[in-house]
Amino acid sequence: MDQRSDAEVYRAHATELTRFATVLVGPDSAHDVVAEAVIRMIGSRVWTRADDRRALLFRAVLFEAHNLHRSAARRRVREEKAAVPVAVTVDHEPAPEVWQAVRGLSPQQRAVVFFAYWQDLDVTAIADLLGVSDGTVRRQLARARGRLREVLG
Repeated sequence: MDQRSDAEVYRAHATELTRFATVLVGPDSAHDVVAEAVIRMIGSRVWTRADDRRALLFRAVLFEAHNLHRSAARRRVREEKAAVPVAVTVDHEPAPEVWQAVRGLSPQQRAVVFFAYWQDLDVTAIADLLGVSDGTVRRQLARARGRLREVLG
């Protein structure tokens, strides 16, 4: 069990959670998704018993991203926004057309692409963070790569 305070855990992972959320929902909604996920997690019973709070926070961010995508009106607005994050940068900034193609993926596919390419995690580490099987990660990554190949040529 992580003995650090809630604030320390948040500060330790805020940047990577925001980057993750940016990949999932875009720069305009990323901070809101992270804030909502953290608030819900810290207020839950699961939080006090969690052995891996980092993984729990990533799953919560993914869940909040799914919630955001359920709203069709918000989705249309978000799709029209700029594809390149303004406040959050990554080490190797992809071209705008790559960002646009990634934003066309499902939230689960964006998540595995983010962890595989931006965080350089292996399949097992991604599966552990997202709370899914290795096979699910491999399947989502294969589908994402196929879709990106179609879109980007």
